[in-house]
Amino acid sequence: MKDGFVIVDGHAHTYMHNLAPKITSSFTELHRMEPTSSMGEGTVEDLLEKMDAGGIDMTVLANFGPNKAVDRINAWNLGNSRANDRLIPLVSVYPGMTAEALEDLVDQGAKGVKMHNVIQEYDPCDPGLDEIYSVCASRNLPVTLHCGEVSRVHLNDFADEEHIENAVRSHKDVRFVLTHLVAGIPETVFHMASSYSNIMIDTSIAFSGEHCIHRIHDDFWEDDDNVVEAFRKVGCDRIAFGSDYPYGNPASDARRILSLDLTDKEKSRILGLNTLEMYGMDIPKKL
Repeated sequence: MKDGFVIVDGHAHTYMHNLAPKITSSFTELHRMEPTSSMGEGTVEDLLEKMDAGGIDMTVLANFGPNKAVDRINAWNLGNSRANDRLIPLVSVYPGMTAEALEDLVDQGAKGVKMHNVIQEYDPCDPGLDEIYSVCASRNLPVTLHCGEVSRVHLNDFADEEHIENAVRSHKDVRFVLTHLVAGIPETVFHMASSYSNIMIDTSIAFSGEHCIHRIHDDFWEDDDNVVEAFRKVGCDRIAFGSDYPYGNPASDARRILSLDLTDKEKSRILGLNTLEMYGMDIPKKL
């Protein structure tokens, strides 16, 4: 807890300790991200240290992987959350994954689903995901969708606005978390927020207190007055703080939200309460 606020980072990635350096290095090189020394190491240990140092109470692990590694990554992710109740686990899915497989992961503690449609190379409206969406609707599992570009490399179109909107429109009984301020284009943010009630929008990378990687997003979000006006236009109960650790800095991003000219109630919603409610979790008693 920082300054009396419960702070929940709604969007972070971690990697197995022995693989983290290779993965973060290859990922930033592939995407031409130009990382700075402020970027995290990508390990659970480093994340927890940064949480302690920055007053971050809980973090959502939005880990994902290629189809051949999904089972291993999901098991590892769920294990990390069982070992530390400050970590909220999402699970990675793919077209063709069965409802039974996802149900089993939910029974093991999964709080939501992560689709990285670009890296995993599938359309979020792929019919092979129908069983997954059905479980998400029936079990009230939010779906976190990767949105738009976070680097100068365009790998495919699966995170473009058209694909994101088709998924949200086609599955109105599912709650979606749209990452990276829906690609960081203000008009897109306002359009999606006004058109669909089944979405939460996270701040990761597009809104930043400290740029750990080369930024490509609209300069609109660099101005605090613009941010305050935009968040209120969308509704502060529909904005969720997310850092995209290790590619973003949770502490500096949270500090920027705390510095905005918002009411304490609005900051509380954005910094943590929206995310806790999204995943059906109470404020931890120990805070």
